[in-house]
Amino acid sequence: MINEETKQAASRRLKLIKGQIAGIERMIDNEKYCIDIINQLSAVRNALEKVSLIIMKRHIESCVISSSESPDAKRQEQKMDELMQTLYKFIT
Repeated sequence: MINEETKQAASRRLKLIKGQIAGIERMIDNEKYCIDIINQLSAVRNALEKVSLIIMKRHIESCVISSSESPDAKRQEQKMDELMQTLYKFIT
């Protein structure tokens, strides 16, 4: 589960991302140079990936590790499959 530290870190970054997106909207409204807009979009994508990594780290620390300590082999396998599917989506 998400703890307070993870929640705060993700929230801080998401607030910054909101500001970046508002800036991109202004750039589009003001017909700024396309490459500058694309560069900002790339920065937002990277910032979102960092939020994903913060939350994924917490998921591994809590849900995945606790399932690996469980005597329930089926639960262990489900959590590992879930993690692998999520990692695959993240990197592709």
